Amino acid sequence: MIRDMKKKKYVCVSILSFLLLCGASLLWAADKPVSVNQESMELASTLQQREKNVDAKEKELVLREQKNGELQKEIDAKLVRLSELQQEISEKLAEIKQVQDADFKNLIKVYSTMSASKLGPLLDQMSDENVSRILRAMKADQVAKIVPKLDSEKAVRVSRLLGRFE
Repeated sequence: MIRDMKKKKYVCVSILSFLLLCGASLLWAADKPVSVNQESMELASTLQQREKNVDAKEKELVLREQKNGELQKEIDAKLVRLSELQQEISEKLAEIKQVQDADFKNLIKVYSTMSASKLGPLLDQMSDENVSRILRAMKADQVAKIVPKLDSEKAVRVSRLLGRFE
């Protein structure tokens, strides 16, 4: 875009110079003194003003391009940082999940060693979703002993949840 504006500027200056030379050569050929009329002066003044405007626009465009480049670098740096943070979060979540899984496995081991008559009242106090998760992790023969020890309404709700697949 800047090159096009520069080309137009030079074309205008070239045309003006050509016209002035042609006019001067015609006047010389006629052995008349060179004179410049008001119209030529106004045209030259207009072209000079346009040239100044084009120069100002070119400088403004260069400044905008620099500012855009700086903003792009800032955005790129923030995207890199965001990506790093996402990676850190993913790693932390994986660590937390490992700990939770290990804790859950330990809990299942503890519950598996308990008698059904002692575990039933304990599970009655937990949410249906948690009870179904715990029972899913246990062996079927243990679950068969525990479910009858649950409150009858809770046993029905948990049995429905156990029949669903997550």
